[in-house]
Amino acid sequence: MRPASRPVYLNLFRIHLPLPGWVSILQRLSGAVLFLVTPLLLYFLQTSFEVEGYARLHGRLHTPLANIILTVLLWVYLQHLLGGLRFLLLDSHIGTDLKIARRLSAATLIASASLALLIAGIWLW
Repeated sequence: MRPASRPVYLNLFRIHLPLPGWVSILQRLSGAVLFLVTPLLLYFLQTSFEVEGYARLHGRLHTPLANIILTVLLWVYLQHLLGGLRFLLLDSHIGTDLKIARRLSAATLIASASLALLIAGIWLW
């Protein structure tokens, strides 16, 4: 039987992707989100240097919708940071065993979500 020469579409929702695979995909997605949102965050930083700009930003960013968006951005940042640390451990040949890799992936997801909710609870709400 001859292999197909056409491209194969992999539907990630139909195949069973292990947890380390999902963490890897989230690492790439979080990096892309952080890259795309960086100009907006730099604009906020530049605006906050003026007294009236800071007051305007404070009023706009302390709404419930803005708090949810900032919490999600905080989770994206922490997911990218902790996922990157996980990949550094893998590059050092720590956690390459399947059982340990799954635990590190679960720890990455749980720690990033827990830290995001903890920091957002203290800082935003």
